[in-house]
Amino acid sequence: MKYYLNPIFEAYSNHRYDTANYMKIDPMLGNEADFIQLCRLAGELGIKIIIDGVFNHTGSDSIYFNKEGRYSAIGAYQSTSSPYYDWFRFTEWPMQYESWWGVDTLPSVNETEPTYLDYIIRNSDSVIRHWLHCGASGYRLDVVDELPDLFLDELRKVVKETKPDGAIIGEVWEDASTKVSYGQRRRYLEGEQLDSVMNYPLRKAIIRFLKEDQDATAFASTIEVLWRNYPETVFYGLMNFLGTHDTPRIFSIFSEEVNRVTARQRLFSALILWAMMPGIPCIYYGDELGMMGEKDPLNRGCFEPDKRDQEIFKHYKRLLSFRLKVESFESFDSLKFEHGIITGNMYSFHRNGLNHRLVVAVNAGSGGETLPLNLEDGEQIIDYFISGEVSFADLGTFRLKGCSGIAVLIGEY
Repeated sequence: MKYYLNPIFEAYSNHRYDTANYMKIDPMLGNEADFIQLCRLAGELGIKIIIDGVFNHTGSDSIYFNKEGRYSAIGAYQSTSSPYYDWFRFTEWPMQYESWWGVDTLPSVNETEPTYLDYIIRNSDSVIRHWLHCGASGYRLDVVDELPDLFLDELRKVVKETKPDGAIIGEVWEDASTKVSYGQRRRYLEGEQLDSVMNYPLRKAIIRFLKEDQDATAFASTIEVLWRNYPETVFYGLMNFLGTHDTPRIFSIFSEEVNRVTARQRLFSALILWAMMPGIPCIYYGDELGMMGEKDPLNRGCFEPDKRDQEIFKHYKRLLSFRLKVESFESFDSLKFEHGIITGNMYSFHRNGLNHRLVVAVNAGSGGETLPLNLEDGEQIIDYFISGEVSFADLGTFRLKGCSGIAVLIGEY
């Protein structure tokens, strides 16, 4: 199990994507000793901690830029003699400088500047090495599209030297295997940069399918492209999610123009696809409680467990318990993917292992659909998980009413 933390370093804003000091935990969250203890205790529970690496820009109110004069260090904004001056791109010092998407509180960094590379990556106690030594198990790289190849090549080298099993996950919103940014085709997945990426295409496809904006064929096509384009280790290690700090809450999306009961059923069916697809299912905090929220900042509300939607909360628990049961028979990594039945409104797929297989289907339409399991001699249903209205047509066939789904674990006698 892995936990991915949004930025934890000192910053002016509450989202902390405007880093003020890469070597200091934000006091609101604790300190370095607390982080070390968190990683240690998490490790005892089999949990690894991934942290957010925001290396394309810093905050203007930072020890490096120091526009507000808050720090005793001489920042790039204060003097051209600052040790950090060459990190930034000034068009007219000090007032005009490049910034991320024109946001002047987020001055862009020249990631190939040697002193920046030394500080972040190369030094014996660089930012990358330091937090890995403190217990982090890897990095999720913010806006990886804007990090140059040289930076990514060097980062991977140091991560793997410091912690061979350290994970490097990139924020990519499209197909990462064909990604072009700033006129350059990226080589994220060619073995020398990223281990995996965030699976935004899956999220988008699930939403469109369950809201009936696209049919099952279109949904299958999205999965097919990823299946064919991504290296196998990437495809089975994708960061699968239905919501992030950059997107509206998933329950809010499914609640648009429908009542709460229908919204829940859309969500429950979506979760079956999310949990059983190749990849690692990731939950954005509060989604398991049914938290609502539109675009930033409304999607970043406080975690309030006392206000949880009990039906949604219990559904997550039951579904993930079923996933753990499947895992006790066959590792999800060993359950190989293939498409199943694809009709106008129903999509199904198989995960085939050595002695077991998983059959998953979701009917996003309003009419009924039939799912034959095609049990072979010596096979039996070990367990199943349903969402919505699902019934047996016979021992080897299920009927799925509208907006319903099922996952069936099949094994030998």
